[in-house]
Amino acid sequence: MNLNDLYSAARNGDRRAEEKLFDVLTARFRLFSRQRIWDSDVSEEVVQESLLTIYKEYKTITFTSSFAAWAYKVLNNRILAQIKKGQRQASRLQPLPEGDTTVAPASEDFDPALKRRLLDCLKKIRSTNLRYARILNLQYQGFDTEDVCRRLAVTRSNLYSLLSRARTVLELCLEEGGVL
Repeated sequence: MNLNDLYSAARNGDRRAEEKLFDVLTARFRLFSRQRIWDSDVSEEVVQESLLTIYKEYKTITFTSSFAAWAYKVLNNRILAQIKKGQRQASRLQPLPEGDTTVAPASEDFDPALKRRLLDCLKKIRSTNLRYARILNLQYQGFDTEDVCRRLAVTRSNLYSLLSRARTVLELCLEEGGVL
């Protein structure tokens, strides 16, 4: 049953359909939001705010397109608002003093267990999605955006989308040990 069918049943008073509708929305929204907002707590907050808005309004609104399109638009608007809020907060941060020469640690200074987990995750990603593995590898090697686009034969916007998804998969693998 798709979202629009669940919506129709829920709007007609089917309590099970309403529960299923919001279970499906929750799962899909979490994935969608995590691809755009890296902080899991902030991402979850955005999802919950979106679901609350949808719950309050879905029975009273007449849709010009579909329920699913409207629901994703609600989520997307919340995500964009959160991103803008984050950008405003970042612009208020003070820059580092000019004498500060903070440098990333040399690779030999990294925790060996973390290195092993990272390599294991990259192998898992490679076995499930070679394109994600290639994009992560090219970014790590320092290729600029145009070179990566040329090597992968993708547009710039597709590159950003793929890179975002690849990073999300890598982050989830590092946290949970598996690849979706």
